[in-house]
Amino acid sequence: MSAPSNAAEPRRDETEQVDILIVDDRAENLLALEAILEPLGQRLVRASSGEEALRKLLTRDFAVILLDVQMPGMNGFDTARLIKSRERTRHIPIIFLTAISKDEEFVFAGYSVGAVDYLFKPFQPDILRSKVATFVDLHLRQRRIAEQEAVVREGERRELELKHMRELLESERRYSEIVGSAMDAIITFDEHGMVTLFNAAAEQMFGAAVAKTIGQPITRFFPTRVSSDTVRQVCDRADHLSVAQRREMLADEQVASFTAVRSSGEEFPIEASVSCLDTPHGRSYTLIVRDISERRRHEQALREQALSLERTMRELTALNEELNERQAALEQAMSARSRFYASMSHELRTPINAVLGYSTLLLENIYGPLNEKQQEGIERTQKAARHLLELVNDVLDLSKIEAGKIDLRLQPVAIPALVEDLFVTVRPLADQYGSALTLEQPSAHPLRVVSDPRRVRQILLNLLSNAIKFGNGKPVRVVCRACDEGGVAIEVIDEGAGIPPEDQERIFQEFVQLGKTQLHEGTGLGLPISRRLAELLHGSLEVDSRVGAGSTFRLVLPATADARQGGEVRVPRRDDHEVTPAASNDRATSGSSSRAGSRPAESAASG
Repeated sequence: MSAPSNAAEPRRDETEQVDILIVDDRAENLLALEAILEPLGQRLVRASSGEEALRKLLTRDFAVILLDVQMPGMNGFDTARLIKSRERTRHIPIIFLTAISKDEEFVFAGYSVGAVDYLFKPFQPDILRSKVATFVDLHLRQRRIAEQEAVVREGERRELELKHMRELLESERRYSEIVGSAMDAIITFDEHGMVTLFNAAAEQMFGAAVAKTIGQPITRFFPTRVSSDTVRQVCDRADHLSVAQRREMLADEQVASFTAVRSSGEEFPIEASVSCLDTPHGRSYTLIVRDISERRRHEQALREQALSLERTMRELTALNEELNERQAALEQAMSARSRFYASMSHELRTPINAVLGYSTLLLENIYGPLNEKQQEGIERTQKAARHLLELVNDVLDLSKIEAGKIDLRLQPVAIPALVEDLFVTVRPLADQYGSALTLEQPSAHPLRVVSDPRRVRQILLNLLSNAIKFGNGKPVRVVCRACDEGGVAIEVIDEGAGIPPEDQERIFQEFVQLGKTQLHEGTGLGLPISRRLAELLHGSLEVDSRVGAGSTFRLVLPATADARQGGEVRVPRRDDHEVTPAASNDRATSGSSSRAGSRPAESAASG
């Protein structure tokens, strides 16, 4: 990149200004950077440490970050790694500045954590200013593009609303026309054929005033050549059908077609239904008439609507194809994410294990005695490293499950014996929280299933660790019972604070942690992994919880994991007084499971 001229750039309008974050633990370096970048006319935000920089990033949007490498506490690489791990800040360009870390390995480390440049001090001010100006201009362009896209989207939204309004008005207009044309004429006449009732719809249909129609013969509304026969047919139809028969008949069967005549002499087709009623004054006939000539005039409109529906169907088909393409793209993205999880987990294990190993050697005084502060710091480091290793292992498990690469080694599993063995594993954690552990098996018969003992142990270890940590120091019970169709149901019951109904499904989602505290650390993956493992074993993992009464986590396993083809294992229900449901406020904070190479008590306690 060529250096610009030494002339200072003009100050930008305030609306064109952006924030630039400069991070250095030395005040004189910050002052020097401000002097270099001041001609750009942008807002310069200071941060004297990595922690302060992260706090600034929570509240402000920066165009570029100038980050010192060597800082006490959190160095530049660690700060950049955290910045890039957050979705909100991962796209902010980072330029590393250093006067010490000039070796190639440091340069490579800087680029590997996401930096766009790595500059050595002293550097040319014009070059630095030019590079920062480039990122500022890029940020401003992106902002303008986003604003233009927002304007376009707003215009499209308004245009769509206007289109929908026009369509709604057109639909309402057509509906009003149909309703108006469908209003029926009602004519009542006596047994002598004299009109006694003539409503407004009939006036409009026949073009005759009601005052001149009452008392006139009904035959005047039918053509002269067939008037007598038509009236007789109408009356006979009404006389031979009882009310019960009319109810049993379909609507189409009750309607007869005739030809009527208007007062102007115009003949037109009608559909009519007739009913007969015997009154103290004699027999009365009611004729409900519908002019169907209007229907024919609407046929053309209906054909046009059919063509419109056909066009709409073609558009919907195109949209469906687009949705299918997006679904395929989403599946590819999910696959890429799983591959990234697996790669990241493998790459992180080696340094984490090194931290754990060396911290253990230090705590065992291999390199000499430690004072109290040193030992406390090393213990915190070791605890954090274990938590990170646990997260890496959980992420790796999750990626394997999503990729379908979990290998199941099926063999007979004695459930009570496995639970008793787990009690030995979690006993130190239970003693720490003051919880008593009990195993209940209502049936005297041994409970055995064919499953993967390692995965079953992993699920139950997570459930037990959760129950102990969130059980408020109260007893934790494990109830094992046989299912009616074979298989076994294992219930882990605590008497903790319980889980609200709206959160009982959320705790099985990845990285959901309810009410997390320093006393209850976790990765947010334990329960999601446990449920997926249960499903891989053709079983299920459910929760039954009431706030203030605790929770019951129920693991159901089939008799044989590889032979079960569909269907569900029915779990016998218990009376309310036999087992009290219990739970924890945050089941997803666990996520630890026992793995090869981990110490059992530590695995249980770190969930």
